[in-house]
Amino acid sequence: MAVITISRQFGSGGEFIAQEISRKLGYLLVNKAMISDRLQEFGVSEPELTIFDEKKVVYAEDEADHMGEDNQLASYLENLQNFFYDLAIRENLVILGRGGQVLFKDFPPALHVKIIAPLKSRIERVCWQYDLDEAAAARLIAEQDEDRKEYLRFFFGHDWLNFDLYHLVLNTGLIDLDESVSLIIEATRFKEDTGLTDAPELETLPDGETAPVSLQDATGTAPVFAHPSEEEFARMLDFYRIEWLYEPKTFPLEWDSEGNIAEAFSPDFYLPEQDLYVELTTQKQKLVWKKNKKVRRLKELYPHVSIKIIYGRDYRGLLHKYGINEKE
Repeated sequence: MAVITISRQFGSGGEFIAQEISRKLGYLLVNKAMISDRLQEFGVSEPELTIFDEKKVVYAEDEADHMGEDNQLASYLENLQNFFYDLAIRENLVILGRGGQVLFKDFPPALHVKIIAPLKSRIERVCWQYDLDEAAAARLIAEQDEDRKEYLRFFFGHDWLNFDLYHLVLNTGLIDLDESVSLIIEATRFKEDTGLTDAPELETLPDGETAPVSLQDATGTAPVFAHPSEEEFARMLDFYRIEWLYEPKTFPLEWDSEGNIAEAFSPDFYLPEQDLYVELTTQKQKLVWKKNKKVRRLKELYPHVSIKIIYGRDYRGLLHKYGINEKE
């Protein structure tokens, strides 16, 4: 899935640009109004949304209150991140502000854009947009820019004007808003054409409809999964750019009197970068003991092998967290 993050100086036209990109590409626009509505579904209260809006945070002087706000902040950040990832795993997004350029900094398909403009241009735009005189517009711009700068520094530890965070920096004092929209769309399409986005490729079916191409492992092979839960797990690994192999190795566990293999075990996944085998089990608990027995035997015979079992409850919790419907 593609993600475009828009960071903007106040009065630079970033809001209009984000709206137009969302409309023209059909991407979901993630802005203040949308976040306020949806974050409450993740357990964030209305007061927290007000305290931690995209602005400078002022802590209480009382130490007890300060500790409570620390807990609120940690909870808010966790829920904000879960919220964004829950959306991104299912939809293409245009994220306006809210630290999107940091939250998706290491997400290769993301395109990070900074919208700037000379102060004179911003004052003119703010005067026209909000019917203010130049002095009031300049004061509002200074306040808003300071809030956004402090927000990114306080929450994410990054400099708002660190241009290393962005793929594109567009000056709307030199490039008009419509041209800026076109440039961002072209950059997005370039990433798609060069395979840099996470949008799934499509293949044409006999009736003309399209369907996602089969998942491929780290070797480029499309495995045949034994159970739908394995396919969903592979999609989750792909989303987070974790390389995987499906049942790449079989471990003998028991031999008969003539040395023939009597029992063997092939873990579902191997993660090369982590040097870790993963075995999924969505069976009822009373049926899991056989698999646990195999894993214990594997550890006895091959102590150098790292393996982790993901049980049904944990697996369903992962699917729920990332907004994936479990297949029967």
